[in-house]
Amino acid sequence: MSVFQALILGIVQGLTEFLPISSSGHLTLVPFIAGWPAPTLAFAVAVHIGTLVAVAAVFRAEIAMLARTALGWKRAPESDRSLLRMIVIGTIPAAIIGITLEKVIGGAFERPVLVSLLLGVTGYFLMSTETIVETREAETVPGAISGRPETELTTADALAVGFAQAVSILPGISRSGSTIGTGMRMGLSRVGATRFSFLLSIPIIFGAALAETPSIMNEGFGTGAGTAFAIGIASSAISGFLAVRWFIGTIQRRGLRPFGIYCFLMMVAGLVTALARG
Repeated sequence: MSVFQALILGIVQGLTEFLPISSSGHLTLVPFIAGWPAPTLAFAVAVHIGTLVAVAAVFRAEIAMLARTALGWKRAPESDRSLLRMIVIGTIPAAIIGITLEKVIGGAFERPVLVSLLLGVTGYFLMSTETIVETREAETVPGAISGRPETELTTADALAVGFAQAVSILPGISRSGSTIGTGMRMGLSRVGATRFSFLLSIPIIFGAALAETPSIMNEGFGTGAGTAFAIGIASSAISGFLAVRWFIGTIQRRGLRPFGIYCFLMMVAGLVTALARG
C-alpha cells in the first residue's frame, strides 16, 4: 500500500466511522472501485486507532467523568453511574459476537458484492428510522424536545443498542447508523442516541486495537510500511474529529435520511463496478 492510498483510506475511515455510512464497507469498496489492493485487517484496525483518538478528543470531558465514576463508584452521582453501567451493558453483545465470529466476519471483507448489498440494508434502516421518528415528532407538542437524552437510558435501551452494534460487525452495516438508529427507535433523542453511540464505540475500538497490536506492529513497522500506517492513523484521527463535531450538530437538523440515500448510491456503485469487472 502506498502512502497516498493510506492517506485516502485514513480519511475515508475517519469520516465514515462516525457518519452512519459504514467505515468497514467503505474500506472494502473504495479500494475495490479504485482498483487498489485491499487493506489488510491490521491496517483497518490501525486506522480505527485514529478514530479512537478523535472520539476521545471530542468526548474527553465525558471520558474523564466516567473514569472518576469508575474509581469513586460510591461517591459518584447516580446519573453518572447509570451511564457507565449502560456503556458496559451495551458493549457486551459486540464483544461476545466479535470474539466468537472473528474468522467468519473477516471473510466477508473480501466480498465486495455482499458489502454493497449490506450497505443497501443500512440505507433502508436509516430511512425507515427517520420515518418512524418524524411520525413520533409530529405527535409531540410543538417546541417540546422529542426523545430522551443518553443520561436516561434503560437497560433495555442499552441491550438493544448493544445488539445493534454487534450486528454492525458485518462490513456494510454501519456501526454508528445501527446504534444511533436503534437508540432513536427506542425513544432517545437524535443527539442523545448519537452521543451514546459514540461513547459506546470507545471500548470496542480500544479492545480491537489492543488485540491486533502485535499484527499492527509486525505488519506496519516490521515490513517497512510504518510510514503508510502512521499516515493512515493520523489522517483518520483528523478527519474523524471533524466528522464527529460536524455530525452531532447536523443530525438534529438533517436527520438520517440523506445518509440513507448515500448508502443506496454507494451500493449501486459497488454493484456496477462488480458487474463491469465480471
